[in-house]
Amino acid sequence: MNNGKKILAALCGCVLLAGVGACSSSNSSGVELEFMTGMSTGSRQLKALTSVVEEFEKDNPDIKVTLVPGTNSYESDIKVRLAGHNAPDLWNTHGWSRDRYANFLEPLQDRDWADRMNNTLDNAIKKDDGSFYALPLDAAITGIVYNQTVLDRAGVDVSDIASWEDFSAACDKVVATGATCVAASGKENWTSGDIVDYMAPGMYNDDQLQELSDGTFDTDQWAKAVTPVYDWARAGYMNVDYTSATSDDVAKLIASDQCAFGFQPNSLAQSVEVYNPDAKLGFMAYPSETGDRYLISAEDYAIGVSNASEHKDEALKLLDFMAEPDNMKKLSDTTSNPPAFDDVEMNIGQLSTSYDYWVTQEQTRTVPVFDRVYLPNGMWDTLTSTTDALITGQSAPADAAQQMKTSFDSLYGQAS
Repeated sequence: MNNGKKILAALCGCVLLAGVGACSSSNSSGVELEFMTGMSTGSRQLKALTSVVEEFEKDNPDIKVTLVPGTNSYESDIKVRLAGHNAPDLWNTHGWSRDRYANFLEPLQDRDWADRMNNTLDNAIKKDDGSFYALPLDAAITGIVYNQTVLDRAGVDVSDIASWEDFSAACDKVVATGATCVAASGKENWTSGDIVDYMAPGMYNDDQLQELSDGTFDTDQWAKAVTPVYDWARAGYMNVDYTSATSDDVAKLIASDQCAFGFQPNSLAQSVEVYNPDAKLGFMAYPSETGDRYLISAEDYAIGVSNASEHKDEALKLLDFMAEPDNMKKLSDTTSNPPAFDDVEMNIGQLSTSYDYWVTQEQTRTVPVFDRVYLPNGMWDTLTSTTDALITGQSAPADAAQQMKTSFDSLYGQAS
């Protein structure tokens, strides 16, 4: 380990002793692994990972692991580390193991546990040759999270919402009861970015998606795709405190049976249940204007090993330990998502009813997260800021589309 890494590991150990107990102290006689988790301090996910790592350290006393919590600058922190040829030994790839980080990661398709993985994430993490570069801690199958109490009060059946026109009609019924239809946070505008990111796959046909992949951005098509969001805000479907609201406020609004829908990963259900354990929740498939309804399939928490690590064997040993069924259950149980392994029991609480309907019974198609496949690396900030401007009325759809094109044309073809 180089001096910079030793200093960083020591600093992280000092800081984390107060928060995450599993972070280890100095280990002069053995191997020290730095693990950038992307998980926030105090989160259920980090607590579960800490427990698994503690067991690993007991079984491998010559290996110590420093777990580094995630921050708001996690993505940029990783980019800086990679650009400086100073990658951590392991890191959470946060949705980009294949399309951004593959050149920096050890391929994993030949690990003993690889054939235990189910195929729910194939279109999100695997290359055409079957190679993949991260161990998924869960299989993020995401739909629109809804509050059943609010919908029952409005007389809305989610199975009838096949188009965005149907969705708007449902919103009319919801707001007529005095409730909010869709909530998002202006202070944490990733929540508004998620709305467009999850809607977009159903706004493009295969030919239009291929054009994006080939580097052509059609402003008219993007303007058409985001017009529903602009219209929802004008129609009063969205929370009136959008500008000042936090993501916690969104969860509280849904928890108090005052909001119908949240366009966020299934972890939103966890946040809602913190404020109201009795809230009746589910998720529905996304409407589509170009084909059948769909769900989003993505790697949420997924861990890769640096192919430049000085302790690659030890890092892979930890990854193999995490992949054991008992440990995978501990980790996936904290996410409100099903496990990525067929031999691990699913525990997603009340969302299991929705999963059984949309995934098992209806066999709803899954598509990858739009920006990760069809937009150049670096466009997320533009996506979120333009969506925020649509909601607040600072931009019309055509203006937002032109900003997106400018960013797209600037970034397309640049190296990750």
